[in-house]
Amino acid sequence: MHSDPEHHLEPRKSGNRLFDVAITICILLVSVSSLIIAIVHSRTLERMADANVKLVEANSWPYLDYGTGNVGGNDGTAIELRITNDGVGPAKIESAELKWNGVAMHNALDFLRACCGYRYDKSNGLWIDLITGRVLRPGETITFITLPRSATDADAWNRLNQVRLNRSLAVDVCYCSVFDECWNEDVLQMSLTPRRVDRCTTPSVPYGAPKFQ
Repeated sequence: MHSDPEHHLEPRKSGNRLFDVAITICILLVSVSSLIIAIVHSRTLERMADANVKLVEANSWPYLDYGTGNVGGNDGTAIELRITNDGVGPAKIESAELKWNGVAMHNALDFLRACCGYRYDKSNGLWIDLITGRVLRPGETITFITLPRSATDADAWNRLNQVRLNRSLAVDVCYCSVFDECWNEDVLQMSLTPRRVDRCTTPSVPYGAPKFQ
């Protein structure tokens, strides 16, 4: 049994050698041009994808800011210490550390005692809120300390009124976006370039809830 010999297709030739060479070169140029166009198109799509990712990240960027004030004006009846999300995306607050004179405080009562000689009395209306384990929406605020003016402890109120913007106070907060991009900053510094971190870790003395006695 004999198999038919294979036939290789070859481009038809015109018989004019120069013309055939020119056709071959043209075909080669078209092929190279198509390859270049495909590469450029691919890189353009990659740049567009990167730009879209950056746009989505920018539209979900959280930014925590520190604020403090006297409710009712400078002669108001209560001092507030608060954290606000001034960014455009939710902030997942993973950890917080409050320091006074470089020493980490376990809670608000420890801080008020250390900074201001505060003596806790349930009748003076102290209000405390937690910072960590919260998702702060854009524009939302946590007022983590509210100290009303009290006749029983006016000295502590006056001291806090003086130190609430003092350099001796630091509130380090680690928070992440919905895409798990994380930042760690002392919110009192109000920096527009908070430090990027791979992930949030629990500080050795996390700021938490006090035990009222």
